[in-house]
Amino acid sequence: MAASETDPWHWRRMLREEAVLEPSAAEVTVPRARGRILAAAFHSPEDVPALPVSAMDGFAVRRAELAAHATTVLPVAADLPARPGAAGVLAPGTAARIMTGAPVPRGCDLVVEVEATEADPHGPAPARVGITLGELPAPGRHIRGRGEEIARGDLLATPGERVTAGLIGLARMLGAATLPVLAPVRATVVVTGDELAGAEAQVLPGAVRESNGTMLAAALEADGCAARILRSGDDPAHLAAVLEEAADGADLVVTTGGIGHGAYDVVKELLGPRGRGSSRFAHLALRPGGPQGAGSLSGGVPVVHLPGTPVGALVGHHLFIRPLLPGAEAAPRTVVLEDAEGRIRRGRRRAGLQIEAGRLAVGADGTTAVSPLPGRRLAPFGRADALILGGAGADTGDEETASVLVL
Repeated sequence: MAASETDPWHWRRMLREEAVLEPSAAEVTVPRARGRILAAAFHSPEDVPALPVSAMDGFAVRRAELAAHATTVLPVAADLPARPGAAGVLAPGTAARIMTGAPVPRGCDLVVEVEATEADPHGPAPARVGITLGELPAPGRHIRGRGEEIARGDLLATPGERVTAGLIGLARMLGAATLPVLAPVRATVVVTGDELAGAEAQVLPGAVRESNGTMLAAALEADGCAARILRSGDDPAHLAAVLEEAADGADLVVTTGGIGHGAYDVVKELLGPRGRGSSRFAHLALRPGGPQGAGSLSGGVPVVHLPGTPVGALVGHHLFIRPLLPGAEAAPRTVVLEDAEGRIRRGRRRAGLQIEAGRLAVGADGTTAVSPLPGRRLAPFGRADALILGGAGADTGDEETASVLVL
């Protein structure tokens, strides 16, 4: 295997190119779309505003009837609050009191703010209004034209974006009843190993409680997937049957365990070069989580093979599974590193990509910093909200910063 193929970033790019997920799409009601991923572009179905409206509380007038550097007195022919109904036509030689958001009457080409008049802004509409101006305002001042905020057909959101509360409000404002969203990715987690016992079972000598399935399913569901868990022992025939079941109706299958270099590594035995040859396996320059694999199952369903160690499985999920999921945040961020004990080794001091559990904090100045958490194996990852990327594979070139993946 070429050296570049042991690079975790090369492996990550390869998976994104080869394990393309294509979940189905559906139209759902706008409230139910919150947090989902758009399946198609969302274009405005109408203009906002739908007709010219006032941008100020004031008086709608004809600009040609005003005098510069003087006071113009006009009779007030109408009072126009912001409510449904046609505004009609502004009679020549008159003004109309108008509120913010109210449709401007035809013939009006200017709204004069109430502060530039003698009118009481809180009282009833006056019979006459005096308007005192210096220079005449430009035509259209304080009038929001049709489509000025949003024009019919404007692109408001693109495929792959997550539906936020703001987009929900925008869709409602525009009268949209539904939004096109992706169905949740259907993922199956297959846990392998004869030594695994149930979480509540009494652990016999040589057995360990199974945690990877529940952990990975929780991680997948946190990113919007619908996940289920299947279990297999170390018999290849049994695993073959389990994988057939796992692929049925799934968009993605994730296995954990059985990809090392031993005699009982059942996943590699069944799917590797000495078996079906449908998956490739590599030992990446990554710690923890070096053993990795990927391929396809029945019907072309992508399968990603993660290590059996809990930390290796968790790291593998965030490095290699999340980039495949629509809408999941998977790009590293650069933050300030607070590492008084020097736990994070970088550059030539440590080859490959080294992962540590980290905790993020935002300072009073708004700067985000990360600190490595003490402990070994899964213990620090139990309270981590970031993975700190260390070693030569993540060197930022700056001792004061670190690359992190936010969990």
